[in-house]
Amino acid sequence: MKINKIYLKNINSFKGEHRIDFTENPLSSAGLFAIVGPTGAGKSTLLDAITLALFNRVPRFDKKISKDLVGSGGSILTRGEKECAVEVEYVCKSGVFVSKWWINVNRNNNLNDYGMEIVDKAKDQIITNKKTEVPDKNQSLIGLNYDQFVKSILLSQGEFSKFLKSGKDERGKLLEDITGMQIYRLLGKKAFEINNEKGGELKLKRNQIKSVSEKLVAQEIAETWEKDLAEKEFSIVKANENLEKTSESIRLKNTLKVIGDEILQKEKDYTNTATIWKVFEQEKLPILQQHELVEPFRESILQVKNDVRELRNLQNRQVVQNQDLVQNQQAFNHNISVISDFTNEKVNAENATEVLQEFRRKVTELLRELSEQEGTLKAKQQQISEVLSFLRIPQLNNLSVNQLADKSLALIESVAKEQKVQMEKWYEVAKISSPEEVEEKGLQLEFELRLYHHLNQLIGDYSNLKTLFSEAEKEEKIQLEFQNTNTLVLEKKQILYTQLVQKIEALEVEKERLGKSYNFEKDRAKLLKKDEACPLCGSLEHPFLSHYANNYVEIDQNLKSQKAEEKVLNNEVNTLKTQIASAHQLELKEQKKKDELQQKLDVKHLEINEVKQNLQLEKVGNRAWVQEQIKLKEQQTEALNLLVKSVKVLEDLKSLYRIVKETKGFQEQKNVLIDTIKGLYIGKNINNDCDKLQQEFSELQTKITANLKIIQQLDTEIKEKNEAVKILENELLVALNGLGFTNLEEAQQQLLSVEQSKNLRDEQEKLRTKITVLESELKSKKAEFEQKQQEDNPLISLEELLALNQLLQEQRKAVADEVTGLQVKIQVQNAHRQEISALEQEIAFLEKSNLKWELLNRYIGDAEGKKFSTFAQGLTLARLIALSNRRLAELSDRYLLDKPTENEDDELMIIDQYMGNERRSVKTLSGGETFMVSLSLALALSDLASKNVKLESLFIDEGFGTLDPETLDLALGTLEKLQQEGQKNIGIISHVESIKERISTQIKLERNNRGFSRIDIKG
Repeated sequence: MKINKIYLKNINSFKGEHRIDFTENPLSSAGLFAIVGPTGAGKSTLLDAITLALFNRVPRFDKKISKDLVGSGGSILTRGEKECAVEVEYVCKSGVFVSKWWINVNRNNNLNDYGMEIVDKAKDQIITNKKTEVPDKNQSLIGLNYDQFVKSILLSQGEFSKFLKSGKDERGKLLEDITGMQIYRLLGKKAFEINNEKGGELKLKRNQIKSVSEKLVAQEIAETWEKDLAEKEFSIVKANENLEKTSESIRLKNTLKVIGDEILQKEKDYTNTATIWKVFEQEKLPILQQHELVEPFRESILQVKNDVRELRNLQNRQVVQNQDLVQNQQAFNHNISVISDFTNEKVNAENATEVLQEFRRKVTELLRELSEQEGTLKAKQQQISEVLSFLRIPQLNNLSVNQLADKSLALIESVAKEQKVQMEKWYEVAKISSPEEVEEKGLQLEFELRLYHHLNQLIGDYSNLKTLFSEAEKEEKIQLEFQNTNTLVLEKKQILYTQLVQKIEALEVEKERLGKSYNFEKDRAKLLKKDEACPLCGSLEHPFLSHYANNYVEIDQNLKSQKAEEKVLNNEVNTLKTQIASAHQLELKEQKKKDELQQKLDVKHLEINEVKQNLQLEKVGNRAWVQEQIKLKEQQTEALNLLVKSVKVLEDLKSLYRIVKETKGFQEQKNVLIDTIKGLYIGKNINNDCDKLQQEFSELQTKITANLKIIQQLDTEIKEKNEAVKILENELLVALNGLGFTNLEEAQQQLLSVEQSKNLRDEQEKLRTKITVLESELKSKKAEFEQKQQEDNPLISLEELLALNQLLQEQRKAVADEVTGLQVKIQVQNAHRQEISALEQEIAFLEKSNLKWELLNRYIGDAEGKKFSTFAQGLTLARLIALSNRRLAELSDRYLLDKPTENEDDELMIIDQYMGNERRSVKTLSGGETFMVSLSLALALSDLASKNVKLESLFIDEGFGTLDPETLDLALGTLEKLQQEGQKNIGIISHVESIKERISTQIKLERNNRGFSRIDIKG
């Protein structure tokens, strides 16, 4: 994985846009480069930008970056700016990709959520723009997660220096943090927790068995319960048999009582039914008999009745037809009269149709001519409307297309005259005399307008450049004054600083003297006792001890105060130096800017003179004069355009005059034709009106013919029906007289309806059947009663049987309750035994399945996870030391790094091969030696973290300030060798001046006096 480019916009102190391209010289050819600049200039921000664009993380924060963190922390986004962004282009085995991160402020001055995306540069295609997917996608493409990336590409020397000199426990924690091995601690702790959980489950199951076992009774008691249960169940069987016998006797006595009650009820029903039959014979049977005498002649009687009714209906229809005939004849005469009035002709029944058709033809022909006339007129009016819409002359807006008159023609002539007058004015403005000059004049004006517009732009650009030149002069003067003023202040502060340093050195000498005296007096004070004489001088008072102590404290406090003041003054001196240097750079920048602006001013002046010659101008006025010339040329151009349009307008007005005149003639012809049609016909639709009259005429003729035919048919039917009725009546009367009836009406009165006769017959049959059934049922019930009496025991009553049955049921219930109690006890005991058996099976299964957790806990588990973590740390440390020694051999062949033995202290050891492989603590190494070992560790961790990922970019932060020149040369030589062997880009971040001198290719970060930084790449 190799980083090609970094882009920043408004990130921390980097205001505006900044770019670093590692694929271009001098960075591409150098390989080893330094990132230098004063403290706070943004060296670490460059590394933050890389991880922010790839993983939405930066090393200085422990969590992912969010809009809340950006808003509340005052980091990432440059103060006072509305948006920021970072981009990193990198190459890996999958191709070249650009990963982006950005955030901005919305219109409500609140931060929007951040955004991320990855672009495949070869395909110029976005792979994903979901911010939650981008870090994982980068991890997949690069082959490193965030922690591995930071530990293998962004190396911090200070972290490894601390690692070298820490104890075993602290070193183990640092090793976890550096290598990301916390998983082993978690695994050991998890094994301990799961084993405890499983053991607790087993313990719970065993306690459950103990608790259930305490509920079991002795085997002898259980057997007694079984024996009692069998005896009780046999007693219940016997009790059920006795109960069944008693219940059968009770049912027999109840049955006898029921049958006796039924016999009494049926005897009562038989008596009632016989009484009803007698009433039927007296009242209803004679009516039924009379009906049955007449019933054979029912059809003939009804036929006569129907024939009489039909005869009356025929007579009524004949009256209606006669009335309808009269009405139709009257309507027909009225229709003839209407046709005569409609056609204005004399009309009768013979010629009505012919007269009506001729009238229709005449009116239709006139309407057709009118339609053709209207079509022609409409076409002309459409032409007029089209010409008017094209002309768009306000004076013609009131011209009525539908009603043209002489004043319309006069209006058009008036407009044409006004147009000619206007054309003369446009000729004067355009400064031509005929239409033939229009084209040539237009080309000339177009050329001049283009030049004047260009001249206007050039003058504006020239003025803007002059303004920028003045601003650059002013800024240059400000920076120069700033340098002069602050140089004087700096000189004063440097003098004060020198005096303060001298004073501090004097105080330190005095403090050292007092310290030695104080220690001497403190030792002597052990020999002195209060109120006893000094063995040396014999004095009873000993004031010098407190004297030295008080002076020592006073000097020490004064020295701390002076050092604090020296630190503040040193910071002020450094700040002034930085500000003066920044102001000097800005002054040079403004000088360069002035030179560039002067060159641009000269170019603009030459361009203005060239345009001036093309326009043949003796001199060029100011921008207002040029704009006035542009306005004048534009007016002439507009006059030319209007002149061209006016010629066309005059032609259209002539055409409009001709069309209006023709249309006026067509309107007059149409009015004459309308008057002719109105003299003949004033209706809306001639065909509908004629069809309606013709249809009414034909329908009335048809109706009259139909009326006459129907009346003739009815006369014939009435005569035939009258003769048939008389014959049928005579035949029927002869038969009825023989039965004792004198006329048809008397016989008809005895006839019942079909429903009435059926009801009487059904009632007669129902009564006869009911009497027969009741007689049979009474006989059957009496026989059944006698049979049941023989089965019954008359010596015992029903009440005695019921009492005995109740007693037997109570005895059986008592025994059944005892049986239930015994069954419950036995079932509970069986359930306890089954529960114990199930728990024993569960325990066996748990013991087998939990064996692996017991083994894991035995070997790697403990409450803190320390056992497995320590084991994993030992393996990782051994691997890390082996890789470190390879790197250390490249720096020096004197030392080897090693783990401590059991007999040694717990810090890491160094084997000094120059001293007979002497083993000693890493704490005995000098600053430069410590740097070399920690650098070896850092490079080894990079190898360990990257594994199979080829790394071609490496950044090393901190640590170079402790090196002497010789060691620094050796370290830089090693890094150069590493760069050449692996074709890596290696960046060293430092503020040490010697690094700046020894590495020529540099990414310099410079801060201005407002606190913002800029990037300057030098090779």
